[in-house]
Amino acid sequence: MPSLFSTAKAAAVWTLLGAAQIHAATNLKVPFKTSLAPNAAPFYRPSAPLTNAALKVVAVVQAGDDQTFNEVLVDTGSAILWVGAQEKYIPGPHTQTTNETFSVGYGTGGVNGTAYLDRVTIGQATVSSQLIGSAGYMQGFTLVEPIGGIVGLGPSGSNYGEVSGHNTTPTFVENLLSEGSIESGVFGIYVSPLSENGVPEGFGEITFGGVDQSKINGDVTWLPQNQPVDFHWEFNVSSFTIGENVTAGPIYARTDTGVLFIAIPFDSFVALLADIPNASLDQSSAIAGTLVFPTNVTVDSLPDMEIGIGNLNFSIPASKYIVPPTLHASLNITDNLTHTWLASGGPDMFDLGQKFLENAYSAYDIENHLVGFAQLA
Repeated sequence: MPSLFSTAKAAAVWTLLGAAQIHAATNLKVPFKTSLAPNAAPFYRPSAPLTNAALKVVAVVQAGDDQTFNEVLVDTGSAILWVGAQEKYIPGPHTQTTNETFSVGYGTGGVNGTAYLDRVTIGQATVSSQLIGSAGYMQGFTLVEPIGGIVGLGPSGSNYGEVSGHNTTPTFVENLLSEGSIESGVFGIYVSPLSENGVPEGFGEITFGGVDQSKINGDVTWLPQNQPVDFHWEFNVSSFTIGENVTAGPIYARTDTGVLFIAIPFDSFVALLADIPNASLDQSSAIAGTLVFPTNVTVDSLPDMEIGIGNLNFSIPASKYIVPPTLHASLNITDNLTHTWLASGGPDMFDLGQKFLENAYSAYDIENHLVGFAQLA
């Protein structure tokens, strides 16, 4: 997909010290965890043309009749908050009936149901009047249970037509800002990695109102969000290198916590297939569509992957894009080949999902339409 930004605009980078550091006193933090879905299987979403399975980033949401909804997916690729996938949402003392419905498509699956206004709390962040969907019908989620719902953190306006009677509805971040709970429409995300035995290495974190300085090294580099700004958190990557394969930017890219893989441009993906003898595609496991190398290709023999974003360079060693053998059984991998988290993002496009975000701090500015990155502390 060609970039909608000119080269000059793509080169524009803002480095803001602490990214909203002046509002640090009003930052609201939400812990979340990365976990392994016990029933790993394909899970398709409109923001990701690829399989998203096995690993998920989840938070806890409080709403309804004093209810706590666990295993709610944190998704920067959609913009509706809904619950009730396991425990039924029950209207509570703060619930307002809207006589409206919601419907969100996730590729081969989706969800629809009744829309309410309610007081919603996620970690330290509370919105007194948030549109929340109560799931009535769901398809395509059973194989990645347990899932309690989805909290969409996509850009403003990216939920067009998903709630009856509205063109778009405010996201959770927009409401935090409009209700005065945060002073800046910035939020930062730290995704904790999963260890080789499937145990989270600490907790991830969303910071509403700014970024968490303790999680980063140096400043946040901000890039302009690609047009249209009401679609996805999209921007331009400045360069990409893996082995002898070098691609100059700008290269269209997006981040998405609801996507598992590092999806690289199609030409680079095909080049890896051609350059490594007997490389192939996974066609049968829970991560079908990813690159697979023969058994004689090891972590030590594979190159680092370098992704340039603004004035930053993120170096991802092979150990971070190779699937640990201890996870093979959970992912329905039955061979002894070297499997990877690498997939095709389509022509000239990255889809930087969880496995990339474990190596970078990302931040999002809903007011100024910026996407930011920083090196991890």
